[in-house]
Amino acid sequence: MAAHSTPRADGVEVKHSICYFCTSKGCAVKVQVADGRVKRVIIDTECPVTPGVYCVRPHLAGDYQHHPFRLSYPLKRVGERGANQWQQIGWDQALDEIAAKLEDIRQRDGAEAVATSSGTGRGAHDFAKTRFMNLFGSPNRFGAVTICYGPRSMVWYSMFGGAVVPNRKPGVTKMMTLWGRNPHEGGPSSWHSFQEAKKAGMRTLVVDPRHTEPARQADCWVQLRPGTDAALALGLMHIIVAEGLHDRQYIEQRTHGFAELRVRLQDYPPEKVAQITGLSVSKLVETARFFAANQPSTMVIGEAAEHSTPNSIQAIRAINILRAIVGSIDVAGGCLIGGPHPDFITDAAMEASERLSPEQRAKQLGADRFRFLSYPGWELVTEQLQKKWGENHPAAAYLNCMAHAPTAFRAMLTGKPYPVRALIVSASNPLLSQGNTKLVHAALKSLDLLVTLDTTWTPTAAISDYVLPAASWLERPEMGNFASVGAYPLVQVGETALPPVVPGQHDRKDDYEFWRGLGVRLGQQDDWPWETFAETWEYRLAAIMAARGQQSLHEFVKSKRWDLVPPLPDQALNGGLATTTGKIELKSTILEQLGYDPLPSYIEPEIPPEIRRDYRFLNISGCRFRPYHHSEFRHVESFRRLHPDPIVEIHVDAALRLGIADGDWVWIETPTGRVKQRARLSTGFDPWFIVTQHGWWFPEKPAEEPSLYGLWESNINVTTDDDPDLCDPISGGWPFKGLYMHCRIKKAE
Repeated sequence: MAAHSTPRADGVEVKHSICYFCTSKGCAVKVQVADGRVKRVIIDTECPVTPGVYCVRPHLAGDYQHHPFRLSYPLKRVGERGANQWQQIGWDQALDEIAAKLEDIRQRDGAEAVATSSGTGRGAHDFAKTRFMNLFGSPNRFGAVTICYGPRSMVWYSMFGGAVVPNRKPGVTKMMTLWGRNPHEGGPSSWHSFQEAKKAGMRTLVVDPRHTEPARQADCWVQLRPGTDAALALGLMHIIVAEGLHDRQYIEQRTHGFAELRVRLQDYPPEKVAQITGLSVSKLVETARFFAANQPSTMVIGEAAEHSTPNSIQAIRAINILRAIVGSIDVAGGCLIGGPHPDFITDAAMEASERLSPEQRAKQLGADRFRFLSYPGWELVTEQLQKKWGENHPAAAYLNCMAHAPTAFRAMLTGKPYPVRALIVSASNPLLSQGNTKLVHAALKSLDLLVTLDTTWTPTAAISDYVLPAASWLERPEMGNFASVGAYPLVQVGETALPPVVPGQHDRKDDYEFWRGLGVRLGQQDDWPWETFAETWEYRLAAIMAARGQQSLHEFVKSKRWDLVPPLPDQALNGGLATTTGKIELKSTILEQLGYDPLPSYIEPEIPPEIRRDYRFLNISGCRFRPYHHSEFRHVESFRRLHPDPIVEIHVDAALRLGIADGDWVWIETPTGRVKQRARLSTGFDPWFIVTQHGWWFPEKPAEEPSLYGLWESNINVTTDDDPDLCDPISGGWPFKGLYMHCRIKKAE
């Protein structure tokens, strides 16, 4: 592909790219390049997806791109696993050897013995991984989406028949809500929207146990007990319905199951909900009236509910039902129900899901127990979506149909229900991102084959058999994340800013090249007609480009690199929604078919008395913090100077009681393990809570075992548990927040 650039008199070229330093929708940027190096990155505010001028990460892109910790050439382990002894090899040798080992495992143990691990979205290439696995014959793709976005999107698809798209309109939208979301630290585009809403005079509501920056600025802050989101939403609905503040006409015309919901709400009177959530009855009544009075409104729901088992799915459903009964879904100025751009080919249509047989789908690990986010639920949801969009629907399997990671790790160790012999890790770092690090470490060490494709070294790469260098977002053409999925009717494309191959310096491949390369070697030649990543975009954008009279992706980027077809309101009144009933499902027909409670509810977790006695603090883990994103960027000095140490926030009262001063190192301990982080004293939450940071490792420390870049020192997942009995009974998500997260703390000597 000929890369479009804008030359300047000083020799600097301006490349139009898409930033993927976090999992935002893919923010448009302009990359200034000279002599093969990044000089400056500027936010492109002309494109639809932008963080405004808030985000610091793009401005540090040059430091990241040219850092020596980047992986540059394929490497093969030559010593003991974890000994940090490597041999540099070529890509052909690496792919040939990996393909041969995969074929041997398939012949010996079946295709299902090969699994892949995914992380948070880092671009629009994940369809290629799913395509490879479907053609190979394995249903076992697992990753972070089970606890990040996957639950929300499946609730939207099953309840609304599409994704929920905020439709903020000055003079129409009355309020913006952040529920379990702190975009000030983790979502620059959402934070930009929050600031714009305030400037437009809209009211703001924040639901969070912590006094975050959004909570400080909000008109109404609801400080609930962690993990009680479902009870709060049900309690607010009880008050709204009891006081007649719901939208009766809207409910009658556009929803299914209100009569049954109304009966269920009787189980959640304010007095009961106050005890569960830690709020006063008067605060509940005040919040319910405030919420009902400021409609239509928009809402951003964060990961907090997804991390809070055993109520994850029912909490997300209850929150969405809350905004439905006040008439704020599928209306102008509220949230619209979005879907794919009508002239764009979605990820789901690229995944070749029809090639995975029913017999292999039935082998998906954990799908017998956790049915909603696996093949049983996905097939029911896509059956409805296909009636509206055909194969071009938005429910990509890599986001909505996953094997259960804790079950997969146990299969590696025990061979039950069958053995898992190989794992290919891409855009993922299981030793940092998954719960129960000790078990994950043992599982990965037990494999016959562990392959890591990544941009930099990681603890997971350090114990791999092959480590392969991936191209960064600066080295590949890219598309906005949710545009690629088809959840929103927006297409936004970026070009390659820097070449992935520079002789004598590095030889990197984008993820598509890797998966296609493996597939071709395993007999999939006819199923990969596009030789390059760029060619897949030309194929997927063909109808849009034809309408513009364009012949190539280069022309698309050069003229106008996005295309947006806004969704229209009133879909439920005009032809119906892509749900079983054609309406917004307050009572879920799909959950009912899967054998789950079709109405939202709240379950109080059963905590053994000895745990309550010996581990009295609740750990709110996994909260975002700048400038990092999850476990990334610890190796870059300009990032590290901004945030050098792992931080545990402790309430001042608790710290005084335990003799802990600001800046002290503190042990955080559970029955699973212990780690230490540096104390920061706060008054922004209940004295019996702590807030720990996740993703911490230390690239400056030894790579070899037992250090693994300081994996065991401050990685909070050493203390978390992923026992399937603790997972959400519907989604299979494991706890990172909520009432299972008991711990104790003490000053480290």
